[in-house]
Amino acid sequence: MKLAPDKTDISRLNDSEMVAALAARPVLVLPIGAVESHGNHLPAGTDNILAGRMAEELARTVNGATPILRLPVLPFGQVWSLGDAPGSFGISNETVTRSIVEIAQSAKAKGLLTMVVINGHLGNANAIRDAQRIMKGEGFTLANFFYPGSNAVIATVREKPEAHPAFMHADEIETSYMLHLAPDAVEMEKAIANYPVFPEDFHSVAYRWTEFSESPVLGDARAATAEKGGKILAAVLANMAKQVAMLYDRQFK
Repeated sequence: MKLAPDKTDISRLNDSEMVAALAARPVLVLPIGAVESHGNHLPAGTDNILAGRMAEELARTVNGATPILRLPVLPFGQVWSLGDAPGSFGISNETVTRSIVEIAQSAKAKGLLTMVVINGHLGNANAIRDAQRIMKGEGFTLANFFYPGSNAVIATVREKPEAHPAFMHADEIETSYMLHLAPDAVEMEKAIANYPVFPEDFHSVAYRWTEFSESPVLGDARAATAEKGGKILAAVLANMAKQVAMLYDRQFK
């Protein structure tokens, strides 16, 4: 039996369907991740899997209440910190920025005014910020979603200490996200705890993580559960759906 097409997925729409979709001035959704080492229990494509699945879940959460269109995952990001790790294949901040800007400019040429980046990789943050500033100057709104609304829930479910207050990587929390969204990609029997000693001047000098840690895992991945991931991401998706609705409405004011 032929399934009904997902009308939010651009890659599955024909020209007539696209014309109808664009007429609603939808918020464009761009998932972006990276190819980066995540230890032995998670695949190198973890950030891409999470970004793509979160975009799919956002469409389900919105459920037609706000017009959105989802682009395919932009699969490469800036991975300098783990660039020497075996599973890392990165591009520059400038390339990430230009890719996002040119996609946004293409959207603007079709009459769209708003795009949301669902970012699965913290290392893309600076490049996305630069893209936001460029597009702001062109009258186009570019929003960056990196698990918005997660911190309060994380504080209630976390059982193990974080390895560093600024980074969440292949740990209890990110592994919980994967167990909830893509359990078949997780090998929990290989999960470890890793608490490296960060250099004293880590905040003022650039270090590759491979200089002070034998593993890209930062924290205790063994404490991850699908239930934790589901609880956190439910709050994140509700927050994202609310923000997307606000962004859509803002276009008409």
